[in-house]
Amino acid sequence: MADDQDKLLIDEEETAQIKDLNRVKIVNNNDLLLLDDGVASSNAITFKDFLETTKDKTFKGEGLSYFKEIIKSTIAEELAANTDFVETIYTKIINKLINNDSTNLSSLYRKIRSSLESGISSTTLSKDDYLLTLRLFGTIEKTPVPKQLLGLPSQYLPIGYKTSGTTFHPYEYKGKRTIINMDDYGDVTLYCNKSSDDEPIYLDIDIDIKHQRNGSKALYVGYSDESQKNLVYLHQGSSSVSIRVPMYKGWYIQKRTNISGNSVPYFCKL
Repeated sequence: MADDQDKLLIDEEETAQIKDLNRVKIVNNNDLLLLDDGVASSNAITFKDFLETTKDKTFKGEGLSYFKEIIKSTIAEELAANTDFVETIYTKIINKLINNDSTNLSSLYRKIRSSLESGISSTTLSKDDYLLTLRLFGTIEKTPVPKQLLGLPSQYLPIGYKTSGTTFHPYEYKGKRTIINMDDYGDVTLYCNKSSDDEPIYLDIDIDIKHQRNGSKALYVGYSDESQKNLVYLHQGSSSVSIRVPMYKGWYIQKRTNISGNSVPYFCKL
């Protein structure tokens, strides 16, 4: 009677109550696992065969791709979060590239530079372009291209004319070819505006000098609202001496200085 009570009871619908089964903590390879197709039949498989089948389906069958993606994403996330690992790999890659050799480092630099340059198209600077500047603390800003880097100013007139008179204002000599006539005049003055201080200016000025008699010829620069003038060129000669002096050629910046406490300009070559 006791043996009958120890047997698994199957009701008329062929169902077993889980609570009526014995509980175990260790599974042996030959233990049977119940398989039910959910339709008509129930079967059993050993624990060992179940593991083998599961392993094959996971690592060799249709589950392999999914398993690989899970492993890759998990490992990648863990390694990326490990600062020491990332720094170690980075160092190894750099060492592999340059092999701690100055020759290889130079070669790598040339390759990087060549790659960058090959991807940059050629062009010429224009007034509509900007340059990138890097500040002391790493701030990148854009700035207009300096006028002196653009070559000749757009309003430049290459056909020179010979002046007549002894005083000239910026609009008469700025940005154009000018030949100052000192054949017929002695002292000549170029006047400047104070508002143009520290501004680039393009000058193309020659001086024609012919001495009618023994004496000197002088060129001055000064501010239009100041009486003091700055002597920038002096030529002394005898009668019938004739020369041409290339006085100012190219880009200059107008600076301010003092003579006897009075402000005077001078042109500094850029």
